[in-house]
Amino acid sequence: MLNYSTIQTIIQVLRMFFDIVFMWILLYYTIRIVRNNSRTIQIFKGIILVLFIKSIATFFNFRTVAWLADMFVTWGFLAVIIIFQPEIRGLLERLGKSSVFSRLNALSGNEREQLIDSLVNATMQLSESQTGALITLEQSHSLLDYIKTGTPMNSVVTSELLCSIFVTSTPLHDGAVIIQGDRIACASAYFPPTNMELPSRYGARHRAAIGISEITDSITIIVSEETGKVSIAEEGKLTPVTRTKLHEYLHRMIMNQETDLKYEPTQEERWMPFAIKDGKGAIVEAEPEPIGDQPLSAKEIIAPAFNKESTSSDTLFRRFKKKPAKQFANGKLVTEELIEEKLSLDLTDDQSKIDDSDDKTGGEQT
Repeated sequence: MLNYSTIQTIIQVLRMFFDIVFMWILLYYTIRIVRNNSRTIQIFKGIILVLFIKSIATFFNFRTVAWLADMFVTWGFLAVIIIFQPEIRGLLERLGKSSVFSRLNALSGNEREQLIDSLVNATMQLSESQTGALITLEQSHSLLDYIKTGTPMNSVVTSELLCSIFVTSTPLHDGAVIIQGDRIACASAYFPPTNMELPSRYGARHRAAIGISEITDSITIIVSEETGKVSIAEEGKLTPVTRTKLHEYLHRMIMNQETDLKYEPTQEERWMPFAIKDGKGAIVEAEPEPIGDQPLSAKEIIAPAFNKESTSSDTLFRRFKKKPAKQFANGKLVTEELIEEKLSLDLTDDQSKIDDSDDKTGGEQT
């Protein structure tokens, strides 16, 4: 039998354990809120500044300044609750709802596959026609408050229905479609836009998509009306995707497993998107034009940055000899002449090397 002191010791240890766990959870979600919300970052900077001023005032015995700082600290707790009311509510909803209650988890494997196919097909059709679209998938965090702002539908998700909703002549095209499980809960819903500073090429749809992703765990697919480009917004981040990448992403999120699909770019995706800058360049997957100074991740680069000594230059130029790129780089059309000018290479002299390589490999198909 355990004596009283042993039981008290066990209780004390458990109390300390749960105290640490709860503090860890609180800090974890606080960091997530601060990291993904620029407005929150600015407010936290202000709080840190007030605490710094209070420390300085106390050290130098500035009584008036210290008193004002104390007032800010004393009433700051209430101010934080008022200012962060939407974020706190979202945090409490997340804590109260586990992912096991997500409607996506209630779907069978076939239903999930059909949902993925419908989303991918609709997105690509909208992209080809440059029809703006905003499609949000609810996960564990309820989107009921935002569903109430739209027009209720409760319809099964199909690519045809999604495409018809976003046709500009229909009354429901302006706003977002919210999907719960495999059903369209509503159309023409409105989200709070992000306060994050974004490049001018991003419009209201991108801001709304990032805004909802900052305060919920939802996934939003955006189709740009101006360019037809497709992006995904999640956790306050915007990621451009191709058809295959979109399928891989949705398969991973909805099926909760990795897909066997590998990126198989088309001829244009593989070789025509070509950026040249300061004599160097990179072939990229998703962007059909140079991205300026935006850095590219390793996954976005098919061919590494190259120069005159690049080992990939033979293959690279062989592709361009067969079909020069028709994209723009720094305001110029990318042609063999531009590549030759930038890299100081004579493509004519390299023709024998290219032909020899083609003979050995039996020729490469572009």
